[in-house]
Amino acid sequence: MSVDASAAAGPKDLRARLAPVLPPDGTRPRRPRAGFTLVLLHHAGGSAASFAPFAHRFPADWDVLAVDLPGRMMATGERGCRSTGEAVDWLAPRLLPLLDGPYAVFGHSMGALVAYELSRRLSGQGAPPVWVGLSGAPAPGHRPGHDRRDLWPRERLVGFMRELGGTPEEVLAFPDVVDLMVRVLRGDLAVVDTYREHPGPPLACPVTVFTGADDPVATPAMTAPWSGRTTAATTACAWPGGHFYLFDHPDGVAARITRDVAGATGRPVRSAGVEAALSARTAGAGRLLVAE
Repeated sequence: MSVDASAAAGPKDLRARLAPVLPPDGTRPRRPRAGFTLVLLHHAGGSAASFAPFAHRFPADWDVLAVDLPGRMMATGERGCRSTGEAVDWLAPRLLPLLDGPYAVFGHSMGALVAYELSRRLSGQGAPPVWVGLSGAPAPGHRPGHDRRDLWPRERLVGFMRELGGTPEEVLAFPDVVDLMVRVLRGDLAVVDTYREHPGPPLACPVTVFTGADDPVATPAMTAPWSGRTTAATTACAWPGGHFYLFDHPDGVAARITRDVAGATGRPVRSAGVEAALSARTAGAGRLLVAE
């Protein structure tokens, strides 16, 4: 699981489209005339900058919010969350004022667990999402074993990062950087490994479950039970690759998110690039392996 070694880089308007949530009394630039908001929640050890490859791949009239949870990147000075409950307690009051129209939530790995519980919390506050994407995470109660990975020694955590991929080997050559990565990852794994589903009703919106075909920590058997967490339709799709498959296929994954949001809302796709990606399901690295 990777920690970003540098800030996001990309198009000139990237930071306007890819911004962490600020404190309730803060301000941040919004997309002019944004008609829809997509909230992106990062994996354990990751940050908002993880989603930099996706920022310009969504429709131009979307406001895309990639959130830094406390303890990393833009939120380095804050104590990290130690549970999904703490993460949702931190996120919900900061996000709610920004959700002034229809919105969706997509989370990867740890971010999927937070996305699920956040969406339920906001639904209970009268602001339900229109769609939720859950990527690379076993459904509640379906992670095998009870090992507390946050208690592993440093070298075992570094080996775990190597096993899952997503962290360049040259980054792991710098001990100070690795120390920072391990600190953030250890805190995030406490969130994942102590997770228990919170009491309350299921979601009431469509859900798409995303997986990497070779992901050892989120196999189809582990992710299939997500279908019982909504009263609406659940769709599953698998992509070539392992736990970090989505960063190998940003065009295809962004197109799938856009298509499923359009299906949930009835809103037309307003990006020529996304329309092309949706209609060009040719063989190659970006192809879907399985879709339901």
